[in-house]
Amino acid sequence: MRTHNTSLMAAAALVAVSVSGASAAVISFANQDIPIPTTFAGVSVNLETGGTSDSLAGITGGDMNFVLGGLGISNDADENALAPTWQPVRVGTGNTDILENLGIGVEVGPGSLTSTGFGGSMDNFTTFTSGTKGYLGFSVVLEDATVAYGWAEVTLQSDNTPGMIHSWAFDDTGAPLAVAAVPEPTHSLLLALGLLASALRRRR
Repeated sequence: MRTHNTSLMAAAALVAVSVSGASAAVISFANQDIPIPTTFAGVSVNLETGGTSDSLAGITGGDMNFVLGGLGISNDADENALAPTWQPVRVGTGNTDILENLGIGVEVGPGSLTSTGFGGSMDNFTTFTSGTKGYLGFSVVLEDATVAYGWAEVTLQSDNTPGMIHSWAFDDTGAPLAVAAVPEPTHSLLLALGLLASALRRRR
């Protein structure tokens, strides 16, 4: 009985993944809680896969890089990249302008202020509060060359303690995305979960 129920749950999970993948628009990485080390290397993140590295060289396909507990950021997260794939939303368009701490519901898109080329910033605490969660916006060039827009929830630290990258999301169609927007369950996904619940009830 338990094995059969487990198989049903696994099958439903596969249906859910295939359904959500087929109609993907907003890609969400929730509750990741990736520590930002207090080292100069920090942590580099591949936003499409969720892969991370604490190597000074970065990570293949890397996008964003937070250093020194969140005291600084860089978009030089891929040692092999000839151009950065990730641009955070800033208070201006300079390569060292500080990050903009965006409110929930603020739209991130082509009109958002970003820089071009490689760059970073330090001491982003006129907009962010050390030790308090905030939201940054970004653009990221996906592997298929789509320029996607998204947001990340982070806790940055300025007191030599580790920060945290909590969650992020982006719209893989290139459409603008509101801060803290997450995917809604599709009709097909809800139907698959309903069928699973019904099957489990019948087996009891």
